[in-house]
Amino acid sequence: MPANQRNFQWFTYTDDAGNAWNKKGSLDAAINAIDGSTAFTAGARVWPHRTRRYHTREAIFKDATTQRKVKIPVYTTAAYTAIVKGTTTLAVSVPGLATTVSYTAFDKIGEKTPSFGSVIGLTDHP
Repeated sequence: MPANQRNFQWFTYTDDAGNAWNKKGSLDAAINAIDGSTAFTAGARVWPHRTRRYHTREAIFKDATTQRKVKIPVYTTAAYTAIVKGTTTLAVSVPGLATTVSYTAFDKIGEKTPSFGSVIGLTDHP
């Protein structure tokens, strides 16, 4: 049986302010069907490394049997709105299994960016 390996690619992430960024994400047909990902935008900035105070909007899916969770970035606000907790499902390839496992939307985490209102002289607001 061939091993399930994750592949990655650069996609365009549109932040809540409407700015285009490039963000690395999983190249997976099931994930890409619901995460709003599109081809990367040449010349756009790269989304910074995830921190407690700076992260993209995300969706968490959970397997009801094993309680395992999968967190994925959601690249557009439209895709974020379309994911419904308890209803939206994601077919996840699990290493060692020949078939996929259905995970259900468990939680959604909104985008978070630092406030730049009090920073004097900052002109490149993300």
